[in-house]
Amino acid sequence: AARRRAVFFLGGCAPPPIPPLDTGASASGGLAAMSTVPFFNPVEMVNQIVVLIVVCVVLAMMIRHWDRVMVAITGDDRIHGTTLDCVWFTFFRCCGTCTGDWTRCLTKSWCCFCESYQGTNLIKELGKFLGISTYTIELKNIVVGDLPFDSRGDFYISVECAKNPPMVTSVAEEKKPKVVHFPEVITLRLRWSPFEDRVKITVKELNILGSSNLCQVQIPAMSIVEWASQPGEQVKRFEMKPADLAMAGESPPWIFVEFGNPTDERELDKFHSLSDRIRTSRLRDPRELCQVNVESPADRGKPYRDMHVAEFKQRYILLDSTGHAMHEPLEIDLRSIEWRAYLVNMVHYALLCGGAFLLLGFGVMRVYIGNCYRRYRYVTMAYLNNATFPISIYELRILVGRCQNRVQGAGLKSGVPCKPSYEQVLDMCEPYSEGGHYPKEEPPVLAFKGIMEKLGWQTGLSCPSESCEINRFFWQYEEYIPIVVLVWLLMVIGIRTAGNACVRAKKYRLQHVRAEQTREFQQHRAEIA
Repeated sequence: AARRRAVFFLGGCAPPPIPPLDTGASASGGLAAMSTVPFFNPVEMVNQIVVLIVVCVVLAMMIRHWDRVMVAITGDDRIHGTTLDCVWFTFFRCCGTCTGDWTRCLTKSWCCFCESYQGTNLIKELGKFLGISTYTIELKNIVVGDLPFDSRGDFYISVECAKNPPMVTSVAEEKKPKVVHFPEVITLRLRWSPFEDRVKITVKELNILGSSNLCQVQIPAMSIVEWASQPGEQVKRFEMKPADLAMAGESPPWIFVEFGNPTDERELDKFHSLSDRIRTSRLRDPRELCQVNVESPADRGKPYRDMHVAEFKQRYILLDSTGHAMHEPLEIDLRSIEWRAYLVNMVHYALLCGGAFLLLGFGVMRVYIGNCYRRYRYVTMAYLNNATFPISIYELRILVGRCQNRVQGAGLKSGVPCKPSYEQVLDMCEPYSEGGHYPKEEPPVLAFKGIMEKLGWQTGLSCPSESCEINRFFWQYEEYIPIVVLVWLLMVIGIRTAGNACVRAKKYRLQHVRAEQTREFQQHRAEIA
């Protein structure tokens, strides 16, 4: 009201009359306002406190029993992945597109003089050295003793490393807790890194319902990797902590274990995992001992034999659980279907990735050329408005802002100083030395200079003199870009659909041919019988 009276007074008019004060109305209004003021409700406050306490208790229980929550959600009690796994998968395996097994061709050749690296994956060896990839460590000669148990029992050992599923030994039945032996050799995958989780070894006693933890020890993964590579440090005996202190005896429980490198005679760490060959142990197969001259020159003198998958399936017939022979598709048919599916996938991904990179490259190029053309246009506006060169960026922004305010909504045609035509801008794109009108005093045009200055870099991307012509070309054909994108998407979907249909058709044809051959064979056997 005071502002209104001041306005009327300054305008030469008398202020409006002030209505008389109505005491009764004011009092009733005050009571009404007081009646709408919220007041403290103890019941609602108690409800909120109870809800908060319940939520906190539920969260605490979920954190305390997180493994059971994971079992309810995923069916497993842990997430099988760590930060090191993400680094290995992203940077060393190129998001799963490269395994590094192509380096085995280098380590198998004559130029690899180091015997320990022959046939190895160099990418994986580099990851081992950096603590990103895993070493293969074996736990053997396992013995536990002085277990906190008061009678004979069925004992077994559970070993957990990294985020892998727990590994257990066989059950040592009805053994005394003083000394229990385990014949297993447990293979661990450990990283030589301080970020790797400790190896957890737990001795358990099997009950009718479930099992109970007796004692446990946690060993650093880096120490295990170092001990396994040192012959004098491979055998260790560790103290274990009882799970129930009330059951602790006079002597603490212990575990004796030997750490070592892989001793598998097949040398699977140096075996090419992507090949279609199978490596089996030769000396333990009686049929191998009865055959003569089955060795290849490369396998002669080695305790294993490499076979093609087709040869392996022909030598070892597929059986069901009762020992009867089962039918399975021929390997040549599977390879034919796999190659067609692989070709379809390669064409699909090549078209998808190629089109995506082209669109991305076009977008980047369009933004870059558009920024160059815009800066040449600003210089043209300053030139037509008789600005003094060199002109600062601040003055150029003020001039451009004034021109935009002047021509916005005015309906002016191109060619005026604040709205230059394409020909005027094209003439400004040409340098002064080549007959253009670009001012000699003005520094060269740089794209993204404003963004670079905000980032603290006093530079930008150089703009070629052909930017105006390229921008004109882009501007003429920009309207066809949605059509090109739509055609590209239809081609990607169509090739994938048609390729899958061809693969299925090939599969059905092969099944029909093999079924006819089986029928003819059965008829021939019936005629002979």
